Amino acid sequence: MNPRVKFVIISFVLLTTATASSYAQKLHLGLTAGANLYKVTGRSFDQKTQSGFSAGAYGEYSFNRLLGVQGELIWSQLRAKTNDQFNQIYGTYGGVSGADVYLNYISLPLMVAFKPTPELSILIGPQYSYLVNQTSGLLQAPGYQSKDAFKKGEASLVFGGQLNLGKIKIGARYTAGLTNLNGINSSDEWKYHGFHFSLGYQLK
Repeated sequence: MNPRVKFVIISFVLLTTATASSYAQKLHLGLTAGANLYKVTGRSFDQKTQSGFSAGAYGEYSFNRLLGVQGELIWSQLRAKTNDQFNQIYGTYGGVSGADVYLNYISLPLMVAFKPTPELSILIGPQYSYLVNQTSGLLQAPGYQSKDAFKKGEASLVFGGQLNLGKIKIGARYTAGLTNLNGINSSDEWKYHGFHFSLGYQLK
């Protein structure tokens, strides 16, 4: 083989291997699970904080020592309860007061990660959530029994912090809902707010 060609091939292989190794060192994948402490605001709900669960996967990519991005794909549960005004506001639809509400979302937060130290990440960014299923029977008037009370899509802002203890990740952040969740009409604005606590484990 021509020495020049051999040199080019060897150089290409070494460069590709080094690039792949560098990329692998910057990209980390893992699993995460945790608890939600959320409440739904609006005149229709008791506005009490209730607990829920979450579980999913995360990926983080570092641009340099200080800055990176972290994304997650998580299943997240939210709970709430309608109050006495729910029937008053939505009596035409047969609104049920005192009903327990369960909302299950698939959420995709995409956050900028600032690391003042390797052990601490400060996270902030948008989150989009899609409502997979919701409590039915909140509306019982004829013709409205099958109508969903909550919209499918939801956007919010999340911010908080995360401890990076080797392969263990311990996080806490606040979620501020930006979307009106009311899928019935505009009589009342519903948004959810609260805290999310997580425990993650780095697989790669």
